[in-house]
Amino acid sequence: MARGRGSTSVLLILVVLLSVGVGAVVIAWWPLTDAFGGDTTVRTRHTTATVVRSASCAERGAHDLVELTAEGSTTRVPFDGCGHSEGTRLRVRVPEPLGDDALARPVDAEPGTGGPGASGRLGRVLLVLAALSGAGYVLLLRSARTREPG
Repeated sequence: MARGRGSTSVLLILVVLLSVGVGAVVIAWWPLTDAFGGDTTVRTRHTTATVVRSASCAERGAHDLVELTAEGSTTRVPFDGCGHSEGTRLRVRVPEPLGDDALARPVDAEPGTGGPGASGRLGRVLLVLAALSGAGYVLLLRSARTREPG
């Protein structure tokens, strides 16, 4: 039995979906700045900080004030979070060197994004691949319906 024109279009759809999926994995896995030679990473240091003033989370962009020891002196910097009780000790990440506009962030956040690191990128890759798989399945079902007699 000879192959019909429908088999060729399904194969073409699968090749395009595979190419887009591989491209999405490459783009999501490696930051674009690394691919083009730029370096936008900020050197950070992990330390322990104590909340000295709690901010209400009802305000937009509220930041608790934390105290930490950096470069041999005690410094107060805003913390990227709100509503912590005063005296609470937190593991934070601060930029190195510590500038006037420094912001302490939780240790589990990725620099510059406030989100998870490699696990977040992997999650985005899997989401893109799942969406592409779903789209491919819909296209296959659609092309199968057009070939059915009746």
